[in-house]
Amino acid sequence: MNVLICVACGSRLTEPLRLLPEVPPRPEYEGRKNADGSRHAPSTVPRGAYAVDPEPCGAPYVPHPDPDWCDSANPGNSCMGDPDGQGFLMSAGPRDTLVTHPEDTRAYLSANPAFQEIGCCGPPGREGPNEVCGGCGAVVATLYADCTGAYETDFLPDAVRVTPA
Repeated sequence: MNVLICVACGSRLTEPLRLLPEVPPRPEYEGRKNADGSRHAPSTVPRGAYAVDPEPCGAPYVPHPDPDWCDSANPGNSCMGDPDGQGFLMSAGPRDTLVTHPEDTRAYLSANPAFQEIGCCGPPGREGPNEVCGGCGAVVATLYADCTGAYETDFLPDAVRVTPA
């Protein structure tokens, strides 16, 4: 078991987690209300686990040349509709983010005050890292909790280190 630690101050950022061999497929979601009243998708990873995502994740987004690309791709947090044109935008964000279940981070992170991003059901994470370390305020992760994408917290690989629990 491991915990993620803030490189800026050494504060703990997660509950104890076990490393998964890969990021599980992001669950499909029909937008129905969950038992707790939320409308976010099922989490990408189960409670108590994390995985390293080798694919680009989150902001910035750049235009993709194929207008039908997102329909055939795993949308997760890697693509979104282009608000300024036709087609889709693809992630050009960091690779090797550490993907966790949001409930495993809730006690250790705070909302990034630089972002006032609002989705219909939770923060969509489209503007960039929206979570900061509860100890020092360093930007460390992006929470994806809107109904339009995966439900997960993705830690920036350069902002955290993995240490035994």
